[in-house]
Amino acid sequence: MSEQFYSEILREHGLKATVTRLRILELLSESKVAMSHSEISDCFDNEKIDKVTLYRTLNAFVECGIAHKVANEDRNWLYAIFDKDIKPNGTEGSEHKHEHAHFICSACDKIYCFPVVEEMKFNKLKDLMGFKIDQHEIRLHGTCPVCQ
Repeated sequence: MSEQFYSEILREHGLKATVTRLRILELLSESKVAMSHSEISDCFDNEKIDKVTLYRTLNAFVECGIAHKVANEDRNWLYAIFDKDIKPNGTEGSEHKHEHAHFICSACDKIYCFPVVEEMKFNKLKDLMGFKIDQHEIRLHGTCPVCQ
């Protein structure tokens, strides 16, 4: 994706397109796995992004719906962008929906975002059993292709 695309994403979500935000957004959107604060920071070793700036940027991304966070097995936050979620506002599917599952590899502890298939959707529980679900999280555990 181009810098212009990422700038548009930031602006559409009410964020200023700073160099740091652009770089973090690009990194997260190109990553196949959820990343911790320290993993993200390590990717910018030469640029020395301030830790507080990184935390604030990640929190801003989560608050405005660009990214989401998921806890790993140690209950540390990891940040990710499910590539089907990131679209400029006003385009079809632009609202961030947490309509995906997280696959946790038991060998390497990496967390992958998976699309949710119809059988995994819980919105039918209200009709079937009277439950109203405000949010849900689907976590799958197993071994990723790299570790198999």
